[in-house]
Amino acid sequence: MTVACELWDHDERMSSHALRILKLPLALKPKTGLLWLWLAVLVLTPLFPLENFVGHAHWDSVRWVPFQDFSFSANSLIDIAGNTIWFAVLGYLSYYWATDPGSPFRSIAMVLLLAGGVSLSLELFQVYCHNRIPSMTDVACNLIGAAIGGYFGWKHRAQLAAEPVRYLVIEEDGTQTVL
Repeated sequence: MTVACELWDHDERMSSHALRILKLPLALKPKTGLLWLWLAVLVLTPLFPLENFVGHAHWDSVRWVPFQDFSFSANSLIDIAGNTIWFAVLGYLSYYWATDPGSPFRSIAMVLLLAGGVSLSLELFQVYCHNRIPSMTDVACNLIGAAIGGYFGWKHRAQLAAEPVRYLVIEEDGTQTVL
């Protein structure tokens, strides 16, 4: 994020010290901080309760085929909606982190790689828990949610970029004009 203030003298030539640009490091950008907070919440929430972790794998309980045992029950719909919404927020926030000005599709691909890595890590952790059932349905919903969030991040950024650039002109007598 760059904050710029351009000052012009009365001849409309830029003075030598007229342009002042403040650059914030990536770690201080608001959406980056939210992204790290959201990642922490996403990673820590499924770990609880900690007594579920047993340290030996339950590969026989993995549901390898997405939506194979899907039903229109309230629990299934809440699980699908929850996974999709959680990762839509992740996709939206991570789009700003992964933005490639040349290609929005490359940015969304980076969002999907991040979301896929986080999602697969969470499901792998569940393989080592007694009361958790790892499912590829969760991974699919997480990726769909991240793609939706990345799409909205792309649309939001495109909308912000379409706004006109404005300049603040300060005359020698101190009067200010916004162009």
